[in-house]
Amino acid sequence: MENSANSFKEQRLYNYTGVSVSEKTYNMTIGLTLLWGALINIVMSLFFTPVILQMNYLLIVVLYFAGTIGCSMVVHKSSNPAVSFAGFTGMAAFMGLLLTYYVYFFTATSVAYAFIATGLVTFIMVILSMLYPAFFQGLGRTLFVSLIGCIVVELVLGFILGINPTIIDFAVALIFCGYIGYDWNRAQQYPKTLDNAVDSAADIYLDCVNLFVRILSITGKRRN
Repeated sequence: MENSANSFKEQRLYNYTGVSVSEKTYNMTIGLTLLWGALINIVMSLFFTPVILQMNYLLIVVLYFAGTIGCSMVVHKSSNPAVSFAGFTGMAAFMGLLLTYYVYFFTATSVAYAFIATGLVTFIMVILSMLYPAFFQGLGRTLFVSLIGCIVVELVLGFILGINPTIIDFAVALIFCGYIGYDWNRAQQYPKTLDNAVDSAADIYLDCVNLFVRILSITGKRRN
């Protein structure tokens, strides 16, 4: 499934004849789009927590999945950077619903630590991706198989045996570290257009959110 999705996405991106921008502008657009997604989540956590906590949890989960998938499709199917950016904004907002609900149960210090750690790891993985492009270029299949394996193990241990070992969080965090480097490397293979920059930022944003959640799960202290 991943290979088919990636093939479709890469074909769309490489066939798109949008206006090219400089490499600096392209990468800056990716970075600013990621910061915009983080800002949306921070604002939601700071100012909308009471409203979100009053919502039915099942409704939050449904909105999260439906909204994130729908907006992600808008991002990757549109060839208009403005439409893709609007889709990214919606995706970040829908993800922010579940994120805000989740982080509420951890101390502010723990959330801040996880946020900073995620930013630092993301920066490091981007640098490593630029230094060792060949290594990251071949990681796609390995990362995908590893992630599916971790998800299956986590589901079996959590829902059948009722246990959730921290080692799974470490493993998934490591996988998404790899995904950040892999998706950044892949972004550099696409034509340098604003639409491709937003599309690539959406992929890296999802990696960062998953990494943040795992770091918080590993290091975070819950509210008393």
